[in-house]
Amino acid sequence: MANMKYLSTILICIFMLIGGCNSDDVDTDSDEFIPGAGAEDYTAKDYATDFRMWEYNEKPFADADKSGKGDLNMCWAASAANMLTWAGWTADENDTFNLFRSFFEDKPNYVYNALGYYFSTFETGVSVKMVVVSETQRHMLLDFIVSAVHEGHAVAIMIINAQKKVRHFLTIYGYHYFVDEDTFILYYTDSNDGLHQMRQFKIDWNDDNDRWEGQYLHRDYYLEYALSLARK
Repeated sequence: MANMKYLSTILICIFMLIGGCNSDDVDTDSDEFIPGAGAEDYTAKDYATDFRMWEYNEKPFADADKSGKGDLNMCWAASAANMLTWAGWTADENDTFNLFRSFFEDKPNYVYNALGYYFSTFETGVSVKMVVVSETQRHMLLDFIVSAVHEGHAVAIMIINAQKKVRHFLTIYGYHYFVDEDTFILYYTDSNDGLHQMRQFKIDWNDDNDRWEGQYLHRDYYLEYALSLARK
């Protein structure tokens, strides 16, 4: 995580495949990268056990919701609109989501592509590669998320339901770390709920499956990758 804290917000590339992110297998003990189980320790001075970035930054969270009319498959665009608004690149997530609705078809796609369209069209001299960072190694996802939210960046994750072969994007605004359990709650907004609200997503590390897996509401989902957008 130390490297993440000092990453520049420029000159970082995301490697994407048509089917999602490209993630190489990592031959290591995943527990070494999990808080309380190895070198990483989120209870150190640099981090809090509970961090809610909308309260810390005294800034309203963004939560664009799908209307159900021509946007059923556009959770990725809604999350991109949230990221752009939170990071100060746009003024309103709903207006930005409408922009994406008018340009993209109502089909599964990726947050990165929506962000790429925005920067190439509306921000002269700024490319998506200059302001977006991605993490695809599953054992490092919580390190990445915690670092990014403490830096005030906009953050989104892709979760996958392997049984139903469904992927979904959520916008992340903080976390709660349970020291004794070595588990997390992620604070997020969801374009599917039709409400402007903050929700909670509890996740545990599964050593057998080598991934962070959802509990309760998202118990059949696991974290596939995360990406962050630097503030303007």
